Amino acid sequence: MPEAKVVPNEITYSAAISACEKSGQWQVALKLLSLMPQARVVPNEITYNAAISACEKGGQWQVALNLLSLVPEARVVPDKISYNAAISACEKGGQWQLALNLLSLMPEARVMPDEITYNAAISACERSQQLELGLQILWESKERLGSLSVAYFPWALARLSVHDPDIISAAFDEVALKLSASQLAPQELAIIAWAFGMLGMNNPTFSNALFIQAVPQLQSFTMGDLLKLAWGSAASRVDVELFMAIQNEVTARLEQVDLHHFSELSRNAFLQDTLGLLWASNFAGCCSNNLLASARLVIRQAGAIMDRARGPSSLPACQSMGELPCTEADPWQPDGKPQTILDLPDRLAIFKPPGWEVHGQDTELQLSSFLQATLGKHFAIVHDEEHQCGFLHRLDLPSSGLVLAAKTYEAYYDLKVQLNAGEIARDYVILCHGWVRPCLKDIMAKVYWRGLLPTIAGDQGKPSWTRLKVTAHAWHRSTALSLVAVRIATGRRHQIRSHFSHVGHPTVCDGKYTAEATFQSDQDFCARNFLHRYRLAFKDLAGKDHEVMMPVPADLVISLQRVTARDSQSAETIRDWVIGSSLRSWQDYTPLILDFGRDKQTRSKKGGQ
Repeated sequence: MPEAKVVPNEITYSAAISACEKSGQWQVALKLLSLMPQARVVPNEITYNAAISACEKGGQWQVALNLLSLVPEARVVPDKISYNAAISACEKGGQWQLALNLLSLMPEARVMPDEITYNAAISACERSQQLELGLQILWESKERLGSLSVAYFPWALARLSVHDPDIISAAFDEVALKLSASQLAPQELAIIAWAFGMLGMNNPTFSNALFIQAVPQLQSFTMGDLLKLAWGSAASRVDVELFMAIQNEVTARLEQVDLHHFSELSRNAFLQDTLGLLWASNFAGCCSNNLLASARLVIRQAGAIMDRARGPSSLPACQSMGELPCTEADPWQPDGKPQTILDLPDRLAIFKPPGWEVHGQDTELQLSSFLQATLGKHFAIVHDEEHQCGFLHRLDLPSSGLVLAAKTYEAYYDLKVQLNAGEIARDYVILCHGWVRPCLKDIMAKVYWRGLLPTIAGDQGKPSWTRLKVTAHAWHRSTALSLVAVRIATGRRHQIRSHFSHVGHPTVCDGKYTAEATFQSDQDFCARNFLHRYRLAFKDLAGKDHEVMMPVPADLVISLQRVTARDSQSAETIRDWVIGSSLRSWQDYTPLILDFGRDKQTRSKKGGQ
């Protein structure tokens, strides 16, 4: 502007800071704000609001609060937008007390909270597991605000995991009336669909009304709103026609998109929305070939763009674990180091021993450190925490098994497409309590979790699907046990453990999902949680199939040797797992066939003993 002999003013600076806010550049936004005094430009409330919002988007709650405190000193009166941005920053930082304190200060500052204010405050309570406080704020907002959007109340009920059927039913009855009386905006329809799915609602009349309003407006939905609509529809099993309409719209956008013109923030959001839409379509059982082909092409291209932009990492290999070798797999080393099982040019499969974390901060034993030590500085993604250091999925800390990782961004996103489209097979073997009925083939309970608390399985939360085959019945002393082959169709946190606990058959030696007495008793014959991911199947970039299998580690073999088979078929199956020579795909295992006559004799014998 100076070169063009145009003098920047407060409007110019505010617009530039707002642009930085929208692209996640909070440091640049603050730099611009700091340059205003020397340019003799006085910031106004719009300038400060844009800067506070930039800090909120960047997760900088301390800086956002500092800016809010500076506003009065600059002779600018904080307004609703100032407080909303600051409360939202506190919510993202997990500072629920500060968020609620700001909410309480607003009347003193003669600023009236609005729906956005209460949204942020409720989200802060939910994120910090203060659900009762969140409910109090919800009722307060209903009393104080005369006019609320149609989506607000269902959204809050879903966010706070309200289980009262009368409250939920009344809320959706009100939504149904609004749907029949007026046209709702795409954003509201998307949020309502999401809440509908999260709360476990199943109302064909409501679903039809949603369908009638949504389909004609699909072109006006953002990708994020299309994702909410598709996700909610998948969770509540809405009519296939809506899914096909959503997929056609997304496919048309994918065929026209050019990710070279996206900012990094916008590109990442677009990729996550597209992957989420693939997942929802696959979960609903109607993922079209056109959507999959278009998504695969665009998402791979995005990975290739990132590889060219970032090139080899300039970071050194992890020095603390630089001595870790890359050796052939040895299943008889239960406490051994991770091992590379399959090493392809752009992806690899690694064995994770129990006690190691894939990537996080819960233990010093990090699989990401092993990967960095193995690959060194040649692959940028293994040092990129925003991309999970290249790992495609997680595996619980006490569990063992195979984990996929990518060496390049293109490989990472190629595998992400496979994962979300249901093309990667993840097979497990577990030992669980009770004699599971062989006729039980699927567990489709929804799940939700907060913080470090156990995952809750039931009729609310994220849709989840565990497939199983009961392969053997056994017992240890007086404890009935089942050996089960498992394939997950979704990959939720603690999904297998919470699902089996939900149906009354928790996994053996699981201190999080069994009673303490049961956990202590299990340790008599099993040293750790009996859950092992023994098989992965996936494709390389050329579409060639790869299969990796890992026998049950020695510590779990010892546990199997301590149990007594219930029948001859169970004895043979347990022996196969102990030897480790007959591993196969989950779908190739034969479920246990019960002999009820022999079963009766077995129970009589056990009773006599």
